[in-house]
Amino acid sequence: MLYCNGILAELLFCVFTGLVRGLSVFSLLFLLVGCDDDKEEGSLIFGTSADYRPFEYYVDGEMVGFEIDLAKAVAKKLNMKPEFKDMAFSSVLIELQNGSIDVVVSSINPSEERRKNYDFTTVYHKSGIALIYRRSNNKMNISSDLAGMKIASQLGSVPEKWIRQNRPKVNIVSIDNVAQAVEFVKAGHVVGIVVDTTVAVSICADNKELKYAMMAEATDDEGGCAMAVKKGSPLKQQIDDVIQKMQDSGELQSIKGRWGIISE
Repeated sequence: MLYCNGILAELLFCVFTGLVRGLSVFSLLFLLVGCDDDKEEGSLIFGTSADYRPFEYYVDGEMVGFEIDLAKAVAKKLNMKPEFKDMAFSSVLIELQNGSIDVVVSSINPSEERRKNYDFTTVYHKSGIALIYRRSNNKMNISSDLAGMKIASQLGSVPEKWIRQNRPKVNIVSIDNVAQAVEFVKAGHVVGIVVDTTVAVSICADNKELKYAMMAEATDDEGGCAMAVKKGSPLKQQIDDVIQKMQDSGELQSIKGRWGIISE
């Protein structure tokens, strides 16, 4: 709407200064209505890293997942068309700041550090942290400090932060793509990968040679997923209102159930 207001202001200036002739008030009103229609029919652009099953990933070239369905539902209730841009997880907040996307929906945690620069919606999913490793690795001791072991993690993720803080002797291999990290585990290039527990369940269900073990339970500050928007964006309250209604109606839980999402 700010864009439309800017155009109308320039047109009004031109009319009154004589730079544009033959443009009536009715024409301006038509343009105003057109701008409003564009807003109602406009797109809501979501940035995501579609390699985090079952939250966002590809099936036969189509982006699917829990957060994809959630984003589509939110956009529909806001009378907007959802669009998705797939990118590296480490880039999603940068692209939000640059304005190439409107919302980040990528299993992102609203940490205190991130809240300094971005606004976050209400948390709609909580899950712990798990380590995926080869089933044949019978000597794996999760309770140990894992000193010297190569453990992969998604660059910029909460599991990466957790493993750095809680297992400082681990040799961390930061990788942007989770699917690639899983292949590294299977090939023996790394001992394991730390991910959201829900993701671990999904990955191990499809890869019988892998298993997972819980590393940490969900906490209020480090175990939640929310959508991110620019500081001061009205989208925060709009999306919060939608999510609250979806929680109250049971629609949110229904979407979670569709993708086997286990919370808390």
